[in-house]
Amino acid sequence: MDFLQEFTIPDGIGLLGSVIIVGAYYLATRNVLPADKIGFNSCNIAGGVLVLISLIHRPNLGALVIEVMFLLIAFLAIWRNLRQRAAKT
Repeated sequence: MDFLQEFTIPDGIGLLGSVIIVGAYYLATRNVLPADKIGFNSCNIAGGVLVLISLIHRPNLGALVIEVMFLLIAFLAIWRNLRQRAAKT
């Protein structure tokens, strides 16, 4: 239980981010939150930013790289979705 003594606010922020990301994926698998819509990708961005905050506090290069990649993918998906909306109007 030593990890609880070392648990910090940035750790809690990262944990919250993980819960948001996993929750979004769960809702997507249940067809509640469509994975091709802005809401899903916004959840991934919000959760990813929170995870990045914790990674700044406790750096892990592999996790940092994959989190940045996931954020880029989510931003690109939102950009594509907004472009498709604009083309329809």
